[in-house]
Amino acid sequence: MKTPFAFRALAVFMFVALLISSVQGSSTPTAHCGTLTGVLRDADTHEPIPGTNVVLVTSTGNRLVCSAKTRPDGTFRLINVPFGSYKVHTTVLGYQLQQPTVAFNAKQAHVALGTLSLQPLNSQLLAFSASAR
Repeated sequence: MKTPFAFRALAVFMFVALLISSVQGSSTPTAHCGTLTGVLRDADTHEPIPGTNVVLVTSTGNRLVCSAKTRPDGTFRLINVPFGSYKVHTTVLGYQLQQPTVAFNAKQAHVALGTLSLQPLNSQLLAFSASAR
């Protein structure tokens, strides 16, 4: 028993339409969410800091909202961040802790932090030991 050509063509068309709609739906942020982007760099060498977790927590209560790892070029992107105020934790072993605050709302759904230059702890220790002498 052979399936009519029109039926097979309709099935292929519906499958492609379903694929396209699922791809568009996953990349489009929801109406009440934002996006955070930025770059982590070493303050002394200006080299990117790859593979670092960037964590977004609520400004009151420090509840985890979302996180992402920096790419090899030091860039990161957090998507589907619910509107509100948050702290960005950029804790990296060997670097001073940074916690900038960000806010997302209907007028500012995309926040670009730009470059966060993290200060290596060893340069602070050297400055401290030099001033102590």
